[in-house]
Amino acid sequence: MKKISIVIPAHNEEGNVALVHQKIKEVFDGLSNYDFEIIFVNDGSRDNTQQRLEELSAKYKEVKFIEFSRNFGHQPAVKAGIDLAYGNAVISMDGDLQHPPEMIPEMIRKWEEGYDIVLTIRKYPKQISYFKRKTSDFFYKILS
Repeated sequence: MKKISIVIPAHNEEGNVALVHQKIKEVFDGLSNYDFEIIFVNDGSRDNTQQRLEELSAKYKEVKFIEFSRNFGHQPAVKAGIDLAYGNAVISMDGDLQHPPEMIPEMIRKWEEGYDIVLTIRKYPKQISYFKRKTSDFFYKILS
C-alpha cells in the first residue's frame, strides 16, 4: 500500500484544521489502495491553532504537526513538512481549503501515470468579476 503525505502550512487556522482533516479523511476513505498522513506546520500562529493540532494528533494517528517558534513564511513551512514526510508522494495544500481535497484522487492518478510533478491551475468561478480575476492574477504574479 502506497502512502501519500499531505503537507499543510497553517497560520492562524484554528477554525480550519479540523475541517481540512475531515475533508482529506473523507477523500482517502474512498481510496482503499492508499494510506495517508497529514503534516500540519504551525507557522507561528497566534490563535489556538497549536492546541487544535495537538488535539487532532492525539485523536488521529494520521495527523502529525510541526510547531514553529515564530512565523517563518509559507515556503519554509512547506519545506519543513516535506522534510518530515514519509509518503511515496507529497501533496502540498493550504489550510484554508482554497485547494480542494477533492482534487487529490486526480493528482494521484496523474502521479501513478508516471508524472514526477503534478500541479493544479486555479480556475475562477463564472460569477467572479473580470476586475477581481485580474487583480488576483496580478497579486500572484508579484508574489511569485
